Amino acid sequence: MKKISSFIPQHVINKKELIKELNDFMAHILPMEIISYIEIVNVKDNVLMISCKNSSIATLMRFEKQKYIDMLSNNKIHKINDIKIAIES
Repeated sequence: MKKISSFIPQHVINKKELIKELNDFMAHILPMEIISYIEIVNVKDNVLMISCKNSSIATLMRFEKQKYIDMLSNNKIHKINDIKIAIES
């Protein structure tokens, strides 16, 4: 019997690793009081999708979005042109 992991497509594994690397990168550039309230949930078409645990952090991230895009432009992991922010439900 094959393991379930042998059925997972390689692009899914690659995307999971990419998201993990970007989460680690964000942990180094964001202020400590914000880190525990956000999580990168997806990257698609150079758009980073971030989930926030509460609305005040989401608002803060939206107002400072360009600052974070500029910081992310220096990463070697993946090109980021925009950030979309959602609130966890």
